[in-house]
Amino acid sequence: MPDFRLPTGYLAKGWKSHDQIATLQDGRVVAYGVNWVQTTYTNACHVLNVCVPDLRMIEYVLQVQFTEDPINCDAGDGNPPYGVLQAKNKKITGNVVGMTLTGVTYSTGTTLLVEVIAIGPP
Repeated sequence: MPDFRLPTGYLAKGWKSHDQIATLQDGRVVAYGVNWVQTTYTNACHVLNVCVPDLRMIEYVLQVQFTEDPINCDAGDGNPPYGVLQAKNKKITGNVVGMTLTGVTYSTGTTLLVEVIAIGPP
């Protein structure tokens, strides 16, 4: 079973690994889940699964938000990175959204966090 806890220090910043946002009149729930991966090399693809444990099944993903810490605005040569962090091959299975994160020029020790907001039955 994957470990969905946030890295040390993020709880002090107010991050939660999952929570409910709202309950709709038809009983469905809007909820979110957060997961992360720490990079150890540059120009990489990282497989990441984000669980939304407050939902039994994800009917629809409303938003996928990426956070990079520390933020990288330099490709090492004084220019901005030529690529951006993006998710490819997203797939929903039950209450988990799996994806491949691609990006370039990450420093060793960069933490990539992904938050998924979704709707579905509780």
